[in-house]
Amino acid sequence: MKEQSQANKLELHYYFDDSDDSHTMNAFVRNRCEFELLQIYTELQKELELDVRVETEAFEEGGLTELWTFLAENSVQITLLLTGLSQVLSRVPIRKTKLEKKDLKLSTEERKLNIKVLKKEIKEKEPEQITIQNLNLIIDSNPKILKHLSNYYKQLYNYPKVKKISTTKLSKNKEKIEDPKFISRTDFDKFVIESNELESEIDENATIEIISPVLKKGKYKWKGIYGKIGEAVDFYMKDKIFKKSIIAEGVEFKNGTFIDCILEKNRKINEVGEIYTSSYSVLTVLKKHYENIVEETPQGKKYRKEKEAEKQQLKLFDNKDKKE
Repeated sequence: MKEQSQANKLELHYYFDDSDDSHTMNAFVRNRCEFELLQIYTELQKELELDVRVETEAFEEGGLTELWTFLAENSVQITLLLTGLSQVLSRVPIRKTKLEKKDLKLSTEERKLNIKVLKKEIKEKEPEQITIQNLNLIIDSNPKILKHLSNYYKQLYNYPKVKKISTTKLSKNKEKIEDPKFISRTDFDKFVIESNELESEIDENATIEIISPVLKKGKYKWKGIYGKIGEAVDFYMKDKIFKKSIIAEGVEFKNGTFIDCILEKNRKINEVGEIYTSSYSVLTVLKKHYENIVEETPQGKKYRKEKEAEKQQLKLFDNKDKKE
């Protein structure tokens, strides 16, 4: 087993001003920082399906130094978790991050594939051969990790006493496995997320049973039962054509009236990293049906034809590729 695989400790060092020779830190700030780090550790465990325990050791002098010890039967899992935590804390974003599409560009399928590759590497390769790029992609596509990381650095940014931090992998004997990775105060705010909003999700095959329609002008919310969750939701009707036709024609909504639609789900993440839907909006009404009577809307017909044209285009490309 190579030396790097012997690493089982992470040294987290908080550096204070040169003129400040104390080794104390505001208890609320330190405890909140520790909480956020433990949440990141927990999320990495879940994401990578690891089984690694964590313990803390007594503080050491020199600013304020924390030692985290990781224990597991598989030393490669320890190395992976240590590397993950070190990467999370020490990679300075190029710009201030928002939880937007460009930050969370990895799909669920791609993330699963990267995790599968990493799990295979854990079994077959030495720790130093593990693909850091895949690990980074998994980290960068996990909104909970990014949120807790933001909370961590926000605490430090608002606490002027800390001038920089460093993370260092250590062996069981507290020998350095690698050089410390430093993050200075000037970079703290680059980790802080500007917005709690996530990229919205689009359901192109949503069905809603109408409970309370809005039959007059204004930004009032409708109410209906969203089929995929089986619960009543309030939603904005953003299909202006459908809205105008209802008001102009005085369309009646009987009990048991449904609409098939394209539904936008706006999402946010709260302070503890939980993702929730903040609002719903119907972008396009495709069909309206009551009992056995189904009416396709003009905009629904247009949407259907566009989708059919896209499928035909894809078939042409597929046939072309097969011939070549």
